Amino acid sequence: MVGGVVMGPARTIRRRYCGSSPARPRYGIARTPRAIPGHLFGHQCHSLTPTFINALGGREAACRRYCQVKLELGDGAYGGIAHWGGEQQWVEIEVREAYKHLYPIIRPALCRIRGGGGVALKTLLKVAAAMAAAADHKTGQNSRLKNDTLMERTGYCKSTVQRAKLALKMLGVATEVLRGRLRRRSERLGSWRVGDKSRGWASVWALHPRKPVDKTRRSDGGSIKMAPHHPWGHLLSLPSLREVLTTKGSVDKRAAPRRPETKEEIERAALIRKGALLAARWLGHPQTPAWARRHTARGWARALADAAAHGWTADDLNTTLADWARERRIAANPTTPIAFMRWLMKSQDLQFPPHLLAQIALEQERAAQERRAAQLEAERGRYADAADVDSPGRRAARSIVRRASIAARHRKAEVLARENAARAEWITHRRNADARQASEGADE
Repeated sequence: MVGGVVMGPARTIRRRYCGSSPARPRYGIARTPRAIPGHLFGHQCHSLTPTFINALGGREAACRRYCQVKLELGDGAYGGIAHWGGEQQWVEIEVREAYKHLYPIIRPALCRIRGGGGVALKTLLKVAAAMAAAADHKTGQNSRLKNDTLMERTGYCKSTVQRAKLALKMLGVATEVLRGRLRRRSERLGSWRVGDKSRGWASVWALHPRKPVDKTRRSDGGSIKMAPHHPWGHLLSLPSLREVLTTKGSVDKRAAPRRPETKEEIERAALIRKGALLAARWLGHPQTPAWARRHTARGWARALADAAAHGWTADDLNTTLADWARERRIAANPTTPIAFMRWLMKSQDLQFPPHLLAQIALEQERAAQERRAAQLEAERGRYADAADVDSPGRRAARSIVRRASIAARHRKAEVLARENAARAEWITHRRNADARQASEGADE
């Protein structure tokens, strides 16, 4: 090679496996949180003041920061591993194409290593989607899910999950950067000191395309040419052994014998697609909190499926979060965002999203304004149909009011005169009674 140019005929570049293997094991470095002065063992968050805990975002955030041991992979752990082009592209294109092209080749080795049968495309895609939902959405790295978590999210048994992960590794679309292991004695002592009860480390996977870009070049007759493509081409379609020997179905439709999907499952899948669309719009909204972007739209799909079915929008979700924070006077910063949103949506009336309630209130206000305007118009009509100021009827009414007013004044004056007279007679009577009592007392 001279100046980045490969002289002579093109040669096949064989890339080494960049993950953890028995020949090149990777163990990682456990990092304990910063020790709090005066703390001996147990949860360090119990030694923090309430003010500091509130500043960190609550008890769970403080426990996550000061009571959990983290495993660092070290520098160069992801060296030589390409980044993916996105979660959906990796699942629907990279994994599917690799399965179509290479599964007939790797199936004998897969059955020999794991025992039993192979893995169906539907099963592989479901496990791959669960792993992709937990990976970094920009690079496809740092997918740390235990087998128990994958079993819970996919509904498959442990052997099926392990077989699917091995198939992804053999297809070349996933690399096990760090193999799961138990914690060493020193790591367990450090975990005991901060109250972390975990016993091991989950495997760390990097999800990537099957073939990284080959940028090498060669010189042919004085001209520089790019490295040739694979002689089979990009859209290789190898015949399936089962398709040739047993059935006429394609590789895409081949799967383990299961009962057909029911109507409820089809409807649920449609709801999940609506939930993914709502999640994508919500994650792209400028008012969406940062913690919501820890998961991709596919990860949020199931949690927001019911809300999407009732016509909720991204503004409705942000309005609900803002109302919840205003009622409790704290900013939402959940440790598990999906579980928090599931709980929050269960406390809402999904049939009446906030934008629908606002529309109903606006219509009611508009109807009230229309009623007031109609009443005002009717009042104006009555005034318009009334007689003139100098009409005979109005003059007669004013004269009657005037006479009634004069009669009322006369009656009031007569009543006052009678009261004054009665008051004078009463005063004279009292004076005479007092005088008689005084004279009788003097005679005695």
